[in-house]
Amino acid sequence: MIDKKISNEELILLLQQGGNGQYFTLLAERHEKYILKKCASYVKDDDEAEDLCQEILIKLFLKVNDFKGQAKFSTWLFSIIHNTCIDHLRKSKKNVTQVITEKMVDEISEMIEGVDEMPEEITINILNKLLEEISPEEKLLLLMKYKEKHHIKDIQLTLGLSESAVKMRLKRAKEKLNKLYMSHRQKSH
Repeated sequence: MIDKKISNEELILLLQQGGNGQYFTLLAERHEKYILKKCASYVKDDDEAEDLCQEILIKLFLKVNDFKGQAKFSTWLFSIIHNTCIDHLRKSKKNVTQVITEKMVDEISEMIEGVDEMPEEITINILNKLLEEISPEEKLLLLMKYKEKHHIKDIQLTLGLSESAVKMRLKRAKEKLNKLYMSHRQKSH
C-alpha cells in the first residue's frame, strides 16, 4: 500500500528507480484536474483539453527520468503543459499569441510600468501587439514569472539556465515590452 502523503518528488524518485505503475497512478490522479484546467485555459474546448491532458500524462510518464529534482515538480510540470499546449495550438493553426495574451492580461500592470487600470479590450489589443514582437522564450519566461508565479530558482532549473540568465532575460523581456508599449502609445496619440 502506498502512503498517500508521499511527496511528488518522492513518487518520481520511486518511479525512476523502476517502481511500479501504482506510483504513477497516484501522481496522475493528484495532478489530472490541474493539468486539465491548465489545458482548458489554452484551448477553450473540453474535449480538446481532455485529449491534451492525456497526452501530457503520457509525456509525464515518458519523461519521468528527465526530472532531476532540482526545481519544484510544479514548475517542471507547468513547462511540459505549456510546451505541449503551444505545440498543439501551432499544429491546429490557432493563434498562440492570442491565447497567451488572454492568460497574461491580468498581469499587465506587473509587466508594464505606469499601467494600472486600462479597459480590458484595450489591454488585450495592446498586449497582443506587444507579444507578437517578443520571442516564444520571452513569452514563456513572462508567463512563468507573472502568471504562474514561479520562483526564479525553479524557472532557472526547469529551463536549464543560470539564475543570472533568467533574471537578465526577464529584465530584457520586460524592458522590451515597456519600450514597445511606449512606442505604441506614441503612435496612437
